[in-house]
Amino acid sequence: MEPATSQEADCWSSLPADLLVLILNRLRWSSHPSFSLVCKQWRSAVSPFYPLWITPLLLSSSNVGTTNARYYSPYYHKSFEIAGNTLPGAMIGCATGQHLTLRLDNLRILDLQLMSGAAQELPPIDEAFRAAYDFVVYDGDRTMYAVDPKFDRVQIVRSIKNNTAGWGDWANKEFDLDKPWIMASPNCNPVLHDGAMYILGEDGRLGVYKEDGHAQSFRVLDKPLSFGSDEHEEKYLVHDDRGKLMAVLFGRRGTPVDVVELDKRTMEWKKVESLEGRALFTGTRTTLMKKTKLKWMQNKIFVPRLHDWPETVHVDVVQRDGELAFLPKQGSTGIKTGNCGTGIWSHELGQIQEARGYWGTERVDYSIWVDLDGTAV
Repeated sequence: MEPATSQEADCWSSLPADLLVLILNRLRWSSHPSFSLVCKQWRSAVSPFYPLWITPLLLSSSNVGTTNARYYSPYYHKSFEIAGNTLPGAMIGCATGQHLTLRLDNLRILDLQLMSGAAQELPPIDEAFRAAYDFVVYDGDRTMYAVDPKFDRVQIVRSIKNNTAGWGDWANKEFDLDKPWIMASPNCNPVLHDGAMYILGEDGRLGVYKEDGHAQSFRVLDKPLSFGSDEHEEKYLVHDDRGKLMAVLFGRRGTPVDVVELDKRTMEWKKVESLEGRALFTGTRTTLMKKTKLKWMQNKIFVPRLHDWPETVHVDVVQRDGELAFLPKQGSTGIKTGNCGTGIWSHELGQIQEARGYWGTERVDYSIWVDLDGTAV
């Protein structure tokens, strides 16, 4: 096919705006950014919007005279605030898909649907089981656990969703422990992996809780080999998209950063050299790994530390063709991506990186990574 002449190119760029809008209405939203790159005329026809599927988002509460939820996008380096979608003043438990679990106090837990804002409080935990349930684990379907993995006895209570979508009473899980002591690594939420719950201890040992019919057990494994050195201060578990159990290890002031994978046959942590086209989002009570087509994100680890505070865009959440997007409220100027990934601190796995790039960053408190799309980015 012969290239278009300048006259033909001018013809395409001179299409009337109403015709361009009709064309856009026949295209999926995911193709609109490419459409806008053709020329200035085509770009003017594209309504500003920000697809949610680009990357996982960092959810936080603004806490500035309001508790509206904000979603930070590493791709756009913007925070999107949704009016009326509020977060109660509570501790974040975990995030699973579009569900956020909040711990209101030691006895009450809230299940919040992020897009609709619908909230459902679970029955209170019986005071007879009262404990500091620091962690909440939700399988995204029917079962939720509250976990207190501290000191002389691990305590776990479980609630199951019934057929009417309500939550049942909490049941205490009782088991004998040969070696009951484990201190969970701070902010490292337990993860569900191969039908069991894994808890990562500060010293690198693993606590494993498993149910088999009416029987349940909890055991503390000996520390797997090659976990890492004492220079690693922060540790996070992840059940990755390939079904593997991994841990992310951070040193003082961010470096070194290592990712290790558990070999269950030898009970040894093996260092991971490549994420194989994936990006890893960690540093909160939910750690996510996603396969991505974005070259600049591949093999990188992102944590909730920002070099500079992002612009806040007030938006509505809209859905079309099965795709969710943030749609700016009236007065928005358009889509501006800036320099992708420059606002958030990240580390490329296998690269030597100095710590001073970490020093000037500001941590996003009361935040958690969420994946509102559920498909590969």
